[in-house]
Amino acid sequence: MNIAGIKHVRSGGESAVSGAEPFDYDRAFARNIGLVSEEEQRRLRGLHVGIPGLGGVGGIHLMTLARMGIECFHLADPDVFEVSNVQRQFGATIPSLGRNKTEAMAAAAREINPGIRTCIFADGVT
Repeated sequence: MNIAGIKHVRSGGESAVSGAEPFDYDRAFARNIGLVSEEEQRRLRGLHVGIPGLGGVGGIHLMTLARMGIECFHLADPDVFEVSNVQRQFGATIPSLGRNKTEAMAAAAREINPGIRTCIFADGVT
């Protein structure tokens, strides 16, 4: 389904670094086993999580969930990163200043797992 104002992004799953080893989901998230079971890790991978707001709280949640192995996110935030966000928001970096928070944070999550899929609501939700 394609809705105006929504951008769907799917990565090919290959490593973004030239010459780096290919991304292996099971190897990347193997250390989660023990905290969660193998079956729970499979379930986490298939979850779809929505995060409304990617500033101080939502950005950290996205990164934590990406590191847990969740691969599908619906991200909503109409705001852009500004210099005043640098001291408290994960995604606020010099390269992200002026960028829409959803776009910048989706890119940051794909740096953890290139298989992450996002549905971006850059105009927020109403």
